[in-house]
Amino acid sequence: THAEGIVTKQYGFFEQLAIGEAYERRLDEHFRQALNIVRIIPATRMQQSAGIDRIWHMQNGRITTVEYKADDKAGRTGNAFVETISVDTTNKPGWAVASTAMLLAYLVTEPETIYLIAMDRLRAELPRWQRQYRTTYAQNDGYRTHGVLVPLAEFERIAAKVW
Repeated sequence: THAEGIVTKQYGFFEQLAIGEAYERRLDEHFRQALNIVRIIPATRMQQSAGIDRIWHMQNGRITTVEYKADDKAGRTGNAFVETISVDTTNKPGWAVASTAMLLAYLVTEPETIYLIAMDRLRAELPRWQRQYRTTYAQNDGYRTHGVLVPLAEFERIAAKVW
């Protein structure tokens, strides 16, 4: 629930992991069909720490790195949560800043919408979004994750593809 811009629900690590893995499978299935990807390989732990969730082997021989994100609130609020600080107690940068992936696959769960966005394009917009839109945080166990609430219309505007 949102109370004055503050996300008050705490998320347990294992609960989030299980939910995240289900969304990852859903995205894999979607992209295999929609983009005719030859192979989708889950990232190694080391790649995951660099903000990469999948490596796509395309039909044309190209290899693309992708970060997957799922948002179960954006459909209700009209805003995507673009993470700028992952862990505020250690000032760990959020995925919008730190990911080394080439693409962001952002799943809005309800109603289901998938935005495929070039990370470079997202980063180019981030300073303006931080000036223009509201920042907020999600309370986790012992730390907060901070981000900017970006209207989905902005994601639509910069997306390479929307489903």
